[in-house]
Amino acid sequence: MGLPPDRVDLESTRVYENGLFQTLLLARLARLSPEQEQQQFEVSGLEHLAVEQSAGRPVILGGSHFGVNRLFPLWLARRGVEVLSLEHQDQLAMMGVTKPATLKSVEIGTGFKAQATMLALRHLQSGGCLHLTGDRLKEKADQRSVQRTFHGITRQYPQGMANLALLGGAAILPYFSTLQPGGRVRIDIHPPLRPPIPPAPAGSAERESQIEDLIRRFAAVLEAQIEQTPGNQRWR
Repeated sequence: MGLPPDRVDLESTRVYENGLFQTLLLARLARLSPEQEQQQFEVSGLEHLAVEQSAGRPVILGGSHFGVNRLFPLWLARRGVEVLSLEHQDQLAMMGVTKPATLKSVEIGTGFKAQATMLALRHLQSGGCLHLTGDRLKEKADQRSVQRTFHGITRQYPQGMANLALLGGAAILPYFSTLQPGGRVRIDIHPPLRPPIPPAPAGSAERESQIEDLIRRFAAVLEAQIEQTPGNQRWR
Protein backbone atom coordinates (compact mmCIF):
# COMPACT_ATOMS: atom_id res chain seq x y z
CA MET A 1 0.00 0.00 0.00
CA GLY A 2 3.04 2.29 -0.25
CA LEU A 3 3.39 2.79 3.51
CA PRO A 4 6.66 4.07 5.00
CA PRO A 5 8.66 1.55 7.10
CA ASP A 6 7.49 2.89 10.47
CA ARG A 7 3.83 2.53 9.41
CA VAL A 8 4.50 -1.00 8.20
CA ASP A 9 5.84 -1.91 11.63
CA LEU A 10 2.84 -0.32 13.33
CA GLU A 11 0.30 -2.08 11.11
CA SER A 12 2.10 -5.41 11.52
CA THR A 13 1.74 -4.97 15.28
CA ARG A 14 -2.00 -4.43 14.83
CA VAL A 15 -2.30 -7.71 12.90
CA TYR A 16 -0.60 -9.62 15.74
CA GLU A 17 -2.55 -7.93 18.54
CA ASN A 18 -5.93 -8.40 16.85
CA GLY A 19 -5.41 -12.13 16.48
CA LEU A 20 -4.13 -12.51 20.03
CA PHE A 21 -6.59 -10.35 21.92
CA GLN A 22 -9.86 -11.09 20.14
CA THR A 23 -10.11 -14.60 21.59
CA LEU A 24 -9.01 -13.42 25.04
CA LEU A 25 -11.54 -10.58 25.03
CA LEU A 26 -14.36 -12.86 23.86
CA ALA A 27 -13.80 -15.07 26.89
CA ARG A 28 -13.37 -12.11 29.24
CA LEU A 29 -16.33 -10.03 28.03
CA ALA A 30 -18.92 -12.51 29.27
CA ARG A 31 -17.60 -12.07 32.83
CA LEU A 32 -17.26 -8.27 32.96
CA SER A 33 -19.41 -6.23 35.31
CA PRO A 34 -21.24 -3.23 33.78
CA GLU A 35 -18.62 -0.93 35.30
CA GLN A 36 -15.73 -2.97 33.90
CA GLU A 37 -17.42 -3.13 30.51
CA GLN A 38 -17.76 0.64 30.42
CA GLN A 39 -14.03 0.97 31.09
CA GLN A 40 -13.16 -1.60 28.39
CA PHE A 41 -15.30 -0.21 25.54
CA GLU A 42 -15.95 3.14 23.92
CA VAL A 43 -18.75 3.45 21.38
CA SER A 44 -19.61 5.85 18.58
CA GLY A 45 -22.75 5.79 16.43
CA LEU A 46 -25.04 3.73 18.65
CA GLU A 47 -27.75 6.30 17.88
CA HIS A 48 -27.98 4.90 14.33
CA LEU A 49 -29.16 1.57 15.71
CA ALA A 50 -31.45 3.28 18.25
CA VAL A 51 -33.23 5.24 15.51
CA GLU A 52 -33.96 2.10 13.47
CA GLN A 53 -35.16 0.14 16.49
CA SER A 54 -37.35 2.95 17.84
CA ALA A 55 -39.08 3.05 14.44
CA GLY A 56 -39.60 -0.72 14.52
CA ARG A 57 -37.44 -1.22 11.44
CA PRO A 58 -35.27 -4.33 10.91
CA VAL A 59 -31.49 -3.89 10.95
CA ILE A 60 -28.53 -5.81 9.56
CA LEU A 61 -25.27 -5.24 11.43
CA GLY A 62 -22.65 -5.53 8.71
CA GLY A 63 -19.46 -7.01 10.11
CA SER A 64 -16.20 -7.71 8.32
CA HIS A 65 -12.75 -9.26 8.71
CA PHE A 66 -11.53 -6.06 10.33
CA GLY A 67 -10.25 -5.51 13.87
CA VAL A 68 -11.89 -7.49 16.67
CA ASN A 69 -15.39 -7.48 15.21
CA ARG A 70 -16.43 -10.82 16.71
CA LEU A 71 -16.82 -9.01 20.03
CA PHE A 72 -19.66 -6.82 18.83
CA PRO A 73 -22.65 -9.24 18.82
CA LEU A 74 -21.88 -10.34 22.38
CA TRP A 75 -21.31 -6.75 23.54
CA LEU A 76 -24.61 -5.64 22.01
CA ALA A 77 -26.57 -8.61 23.38
CA ARG A 78 -25.27 -7.83 26.87
CA ARG A 79 -26.95 -4.44 26.53
CA GLY A 80 -30.33 -6.14 26.09
CA VAL A 81 -30.51 -5.99 22.28
CA GLU A 82 -31.80 -9.24 20.77
CA VAL A 83 -29.33 -10.30 18.10
CA LEU A 84 -29.41 -13.22 15.66
CA SER A 85 -25.83 -13.78 14.49
CA LEU A 86 -24.99 -15.82 11.38
CA GLU A 87 -21.48 -17.20 11.84
CA HIS A 88 -19.08 -19.51 10.08
CA GLN A 89 -18.37 -21.10 13.47
CA ASP A 90 -19.87 -20.38 16.86
CA GLN A 91 -16.63 -19.47 18.61
CA LEU A 92 -18.33 -18.70 21.92
CA ALA A 93 -19.82 -22.19 22.05
CA MET A 94 -16.45 -23.71 21.11
CA MET A 95 -14.84 -21.80 24.00
CA GLY A 96 -17.56 -22.77 26.47
CA VAL A 97 -18.59 -19.13 26.99
CA THR A 98 -22.13 -18.65 28.32
CA LYS A 99 -24.13 -16.38 26.02
CA PRO A 100 -26.94 -14.11 27.19
CA ALA A 101 -30.46 -15.13 26.19
CA THR A 102 -30.52 -12.13 23.85
CA LEU A 103 -27.83 -13.64 21.57
CA LYS A 104 -28.71 -16.48 19.20
CA SER A 105 -26.01 -17.88 16.91
CA VAL A 106 -26.58 -19.87 13.73
CA GLU A 107 -23.62 -21.60 12.08
CA ILE A 108 -23.63 -21.31 8.29
CA GLY A 109 -20.41 -23.25 7.69
CA THR A 110 -19.18 -22.99 4.13
CA GLY A 111 -22.36 -21.61 2.58
CA PHE A 112 -25.43 -19.48 3.13
CA LYS A 113 -27.75 -22.44 3.74
CA ALA A 114 -31.49 -22.25 3.09
CA GLN A 115 -32.48 -22.89 6.71
CA ALA A 116 -30.23 -20.10 7.99
CA THR A 117 -31.63 -17.79 5.30
CA MET A 118 -35.21 -18.48 6.36
CA LEU A 119 -34.39 -17.96 10.05
CA ALA A 120 -32.66 -14.68 9.23
CA LEU A 121 -35.51 -13.48 7.02
CA ARG A 122 -38.16 -14.28 9.65
CA HIS A 123 -36.08 -12.42 12.23
CA LEU A 124 -35.88 -9.35 9.99
CA GLN A 125 -39.57 -9.47 9.11
CA SER A 126 -40.37 -9.28 12.82
CA GLY A 127 -38.29 -6.09 13.07
CA GLY A 128 -35.25 -7.87 14.49
CA CYS A 129 -31.53 -7.20 14.54
CA LEU A 130 -29.40 -9.53 12.39
CA HIS A 131 -25.60 -9.77 12.42
CA LEU A 132 -23.41 -11.25 9.69
CA THR A 133 -20.11 -10.70 7.91
CA GLY A 134 -20.28 -8.79 4.64
CA ASP A 135 -16.86 -9.64 3.19
CA ARG A 136 -14.99 -12.87 2.58
CA LEU A 137 -11.31 -13.68 2.30
CA LYS A 138 -11.53 -16.54 -0.20
CA GLU A 139 -13.86 -17.40 -3.06
CA LYS A 140 -16.29 -20.27 -2.52
CA ALA A 141 -17.88 -22.13 -5.39
CA ASP A 142 -21.22 -22.63 -3.59
CA GLN A 143 -21.78 -18.97 -2.74
CA ARG A 144 -22.39 -16.13 -5.19
CA SER A 145 -20.33 -13.03 -4.60
CA VAL A 146 -19.21 -9.73 -6.10
CA GLN A 147 -15.48 -9.17 -6.62
CA ARG A 148 -13.73 -5.88 -5.98
CA THR A 149 -10.04 -5.11 -6.40
CA PHE A 150 -8.47 -3.06 -3.63
CA HIS A 151 -4.74 -2.22 -3.68
CA GLY A 152 -4.20 -5.04 -6.16
CA ILE A 153 -5.98 -7.64 -4.01
CA THR A 154 -9.25 -9.17 -5.21
CA ARG A 155 -11.79 -9.39 -2.40
CA GLN A 156 -15.06 -11.29 -2.27
CA TYR A 157 -18.34 -9.78 -1.08
CA PRO A 158 -21.06 -12.44 -0.76
CA GLN A 159 -24.49 -11.49 -2.06
CA GLY A 160 -26.23 -12.90 1.03
CA MET A 161 -26.22 -9.72 3.09
CA ALA A 162 -27.53 -7.54 0.25
CA ASN A 163 -30.19 -10.13 -0.62
CA LEU A 164 -31.44 -10.22 2.97
CA ALA A 165 -31.52 -6.43 3.13
CA LEU A 166 -33.70 -6.34 0.02
CA LEU A 167 -35.97 -9.22 1.08
CA GLY A 168 -36.37 -7.97 4.64
CA GLY A 169 -36.45 -4.25 3.93
CA ALA A 170 -33.55 -3.83 6.37
CA ALA A 171 -30.95 -1.10 6.57
CA ILE A 172 -27.32 -2.26 6.76
CA LEU A 173 -25.28 -0.65 9.54
CA PRO A 174 -21.56 -1.21 8.86
CA TYR A 175 -19.56 -1.32 12.08
CA PHE A 176 -15.93 -1.68 13.14
CA SER A 177 -14.40 -2.78 16.44
CA THR A 178 -10.74 -1.92 16.97
CA LEU A 179 -8.18 -2.18 19.76
CA GLN A 180 -7.00 1.10 21.22
CA PRO A 181 -3.96 1.94 23.36
CA GLY A 182 -4.24 0.39 26.80
CA GLY A 183 -6.36 -2.51 25.54
CA ARG A 184 -9.63 -0.58 25.20
CA VAL A 185 -11.96 -1.49 22.35
CA ARG A 186 -13.54 1.19 20.16
CA ILE A 187 -16.79 0.38 18.36
CA ASP A 188 -17.80 2.64 15.47
CA ILE A 189 -21.29 2.14 14.01
CA HIS A 190 -21.78 3.89 10.67
CA PRO A 191 -24.94 5.47 9.20
CA PRO A 192 -27.43 3.11 7.54
CA LEU A 193 -27.15 1.89 3.98
CA ARG A 194 -30.79 1.62 2.90
CA PRO A 195 -32.09 -0.74 0.22
CA PRO A 196 -34.77 0.35 -2.27
CA ILE A 197 -38.30 -0.49 -1.09
CA PRO A 198 -39.90 -2.39 -2.67
CA PRO A 199 -37.03 -4.25 -4.35
CA ALA A 200 -37.06 -5.11 -8.03
CA PRO A 201 -38.42 -8.58 -8.92
CA ALA A 202 -36.14 -11.49 -8.05
CA GLY A 203 -34.00 -12.65 -10.96
CA SER A 204 -34.35 -9.39 -12.89
CA ALA A 205 -31.42 -7.35 -14.14
CA GLU A 206 -32.60 -4.47 -11.96
CA ARG A 207 -32.52 -6.71 -8.86
CA GLU A 208 -28.95 -7.73 -9.64
CA SER A 209 -28.06 -4.07 -10.00
CA GLN A 210 -29.62 -3.33 -6.59
CA ILE A 211 -27.60 -6.14 -5.00
CA GLU A 212 -24.38 -4.86 -6.54
CA ASP A 213 -25.14 -1.29 -5.45
CA LEU A 214 -25.63 -2.32 -1.80
CA ILE A 215 -22.42 -4.32 -1.89
CA ARG A 216 -20.56 -1.41 -3.50
CA ARG A 217 -21.74 0.97 -0.78
CA PHE A 218 -20.80 -1.43 2.01
CA ALA A 219 -17.40 -2.11 0.42
CA ALA A 220 -16.70 1.61 0.11
CA VAL A 221 -17.18 2.06 3.88
CA LEU A 222 -14.93 -0.92 4.63
CA GLU A 223 -12.22 0.17 2.22
CA ALA A 224 -12.16 3.66 3.75
CA GLN A 225 -11.52 2.07 7.14
CA ILE A 226 -8.76 -0.14 5.75
CA GLU A 227 -7.03 2.93 4.30
CA GLN A 228 -6.82 4.44 7.79
CA THR A 229 -5.39 1.38 9.61
CA PRO A 230 -4.65 -1.49 7.20
CA GLY A 231 -3.25 -3.62 10.02
CA ASN A 232 -6.80 -4.05 11.34
CA GLN A 233 -7.76 -5.90 8.16
CA ARG A 234 -7.33 -9.64 7.78
CA TRP A 235 -5.87 -10.09 4.32
CA ARG A 236 -5.87 -13.88 4.03
